[in-house]
Amino acid sequence: MAGALDYANANPPMRIRNFSPLKKVAETIAKLEEWGANGILGCLDDRDLDSVLAAMRSPLPIVNTCLAQEHPGVLQITFAWKDWVEIAVKHFQQLRLRSMALCIPEEEAQAGELLVNPFLQITQPRSPSRATLIFQAGRKHLRDPYAPVESVPAVLSEWLHSLPKPTGILCPCHGGGGYLMLCCQALGLRVPEDIAVIGENDLESSLACEPALTTIVPAYDKQGFEAARLLHEWVAGKKPSASIVRLHDVKLQVRGSTGLRKPEICDIAGAMKYIDENACRGVTVGQVMKKTQSVSKPTFHRRFQKQVGKSPAEAIRDRKLDEVRRLLISTDLPIAMVSNLSGFTSGMVLSQIFRGVEGTTMRDYRKNHQVLPRINGVTLPRQPAKS
Repeated sequence: MAGALDYANANPPMRIRNFSPLKKVAETIAKLEEWGANGILGCLDDRDLDSVLAAMRSPLPIVNTCLAQEHPGVLQITFAWKDWVEIAVKHFQQLRLRSMALCIPEEEAQAGELLVNPFLQITQPRSPSRATLIFQAGRKHLRDPYAPVESVPAVLSEWLHSLPKPTGILCPCHGGGGYLMLCCQALGLRVPEDIAVIGENDLESSLACEPALTTIVPAYDKQGFEAARLLHEWVAGKKPSASIVRLHDVKLQVRGSTGLRKPEICDIAGAMKYIDENACRGVTVGQVMKKTQSVSKPTFHRRFQKQVGKSPAEAIRDRKLDEVRRLLISTDLPIAMVSNLSGFTSGMVLSQIFRGVEGTTMRDYRKNHQVLPRINGVTLPRQPAKS
């Protein structure tokens, strides 16, 4: 969403409205059509995408950012999955691991073409049939990093025990890396000494793991920007020439699940950089410490206050408020969405904090500070095209 908003801000007039989550698809699509949307930018798996297409009375251009089967009238913008394999294999090779494996705890229809085949081609394992495993873990464990593993699936248990140790495992399913680590630990396998894990979890889920999960980080902002650009062009009459667009922009964030140790210093500059980049994702002071520090909590708080002039919690709050001000001035997004994009738990909480800091409501702040688009010095009325 952040990338899509960046495109919208740079290309007025354009209005984006959120219609998620899809709990009642027919009702949601009816509201979307009543609003008069010209196109849909979605993150829809196969099941949700089928439901959306079935619920629409007339087709709309759809740009989808989630891995799904090809559908007529839907442009999929995703990442080149071979890049994921290459960056993971390179890291495992640098660690001089005896073997490498691929685990996909979700039965993706395109897993073989997109992931398994490139993995086998690049790694050339002695036993290809044992180097990969695809099985259904269940959405609960993949979506909740704190969900306990009551029993490890037999197929996964047998596979993990059969691998030579140490082994590096790439688990590119969202949430799968943390789940795989929990299963390893439940089986008495050490991470990273026996099994080194690279996942694709989001920041919060990665830091919730113990040790913190090494992850492949796609440039989601770029994906959102390109998705909004392609949808805007499509709405304007420039239909995309292909049904899939693949981006080549991923990097590796190395953490404890592949052996990285934190430096024995109080890194205030690192903490500030981390806060600046991640505060709007809802990170906590504890997560900042876990990611950037290896000193005690009292030491970190004392040195942070001395150098920055405020507490870590105040620094996180102020960074989120900066984002709130930016969104209020540059967009027409509803307060609930501003709250979500800036990392606050709810619009009500944000309203109370904002009024306490600014001495005014967010509605009045937007009214007094929002800049309307201008051409040749003339302020234009807000009549944006919808998408």
